[in-house]
Amino acid sequence: MRTRRYPSDISDEQWALIEPLIPVYPGGRPRRTDVREVLDAILYMLRTGCQRRYLPEGFPPRSTAWRYFDEWRSNGTLDRVHDALRRKVRTKEKPYRPRTTASVDSQSVDSTSGGEQRGRDNAKNVDGRKRHIVVDSMGLLLAVLVTAASVDDARAATELFARLDGQPMGKVTRMYADSKYHNFRLYGWVEANTRWEMAIIRPTRYPALLKSTFSRSARTCPPSTPELVEVGSSRSWFSGSGPPLAGR
Repeated sequence: MRTRRYPSDISDEQWALIEPLIPVYPGGRPRRTDVREVLDAILYMLRTGCQRRYLPEGFPPRSTAWRYFDEWRSNGTLDRVHDALRRKVRTKEKPYRPRTTASVDSQSVDSTSGGEQRGRDNAKNVDGRKRHIVVDSMGLLLAVLVTAASVDDARAATELFARLDGQPMGKVTRMYADSKYHNFRLYGWVEANTRWEMAIIRPTRYPALLKSTFSRSARTCPPSTPELVEVGSSRSWFSGSGPPLAGR
């Protein structure tokens, strides 16, 4: 039994929301693993960035933490938990405002490990991977995609946007993005497959590079659009957290 608690541990209120979402399989032997402790172990590694072999004593074995993480990632449990927590945050907003905008952006990060999803982003001078995210106007995550850093943002956007299926996008009418997403093929895909339009933020130094309107599904906006602040905050959260199960 673990006696030391950490800031990353989930609260009783959070556990009451999460516990019903943890799958229970009928038949077989009763589960002896404390699933809440497993979740605390995963969150500890996520927040501190420590490798599994350095998991403090008192947590479940590192192999158990990895097994549950891999299972929950594969069967959609982590997605369901995330969506439930996001709904909880939204319902607490006072006064309630319908979310009519979203934002997309990417971030290239160095990575020393091998694998297919690794490349060089010459613009950022980064060798590694690129994280593509879509957030709502509160900065809450809607979709994420990881690619090699060499993958063009606009090319990855179609796969990223396809992952919005099933997310709360019903009231969204505009997707904010910077000039990296100025791509006519992307505009055509958005117009054919979504109910919202792309809104490209003009560069502050070279506003003449972008026309006032590209198509029905893409238009430019002033550089001070507040939604980009939210996506920037979400990227900062990613940067402040290490990989959840590094050192596998």
